[in-house]
Amino acid sequence: MPSSSLTPALDEQEDFVSMGMNTAIKNFQILDNAYGILGIEFMAATQALDFRDFKLGKGVTKAKEIIRKYVDFLDEDRPLYPDHTRMKELVKSCEILEEVEKVVGSLG
Repeated sequence: MPSSSLTPALDEQEDFVSMGMNTAIKNFQILDNAYGILGIEFMAATQALDFRDFKLGKGVTKAKEIIRKYVDFLDEDRPLYPDHTRMKELVKSCEILEEVEKVVGSLG
């Protein structure tokens, strides 16, 4: 006699539990984390560029300009959570990409 875990649930059809919703939630969390990571990378790169004294390319100049509209230069210690949240939303909005593409052409 077959084990109860292998017995069909109804009319010779296997019983299954969809993991689709769990997968969708996990994917949302992964994407949200990626936006946050990219936001941190953009903040760090912009901060580093502010310490450099050379001519930047048109695309980098535009990206830095957009980022500085949302996040100020870090010249004294402050909580970075508000900056991180703004940057995550900025990355999600694709504003940086759209403005850079207006200057340099399509990147896609």
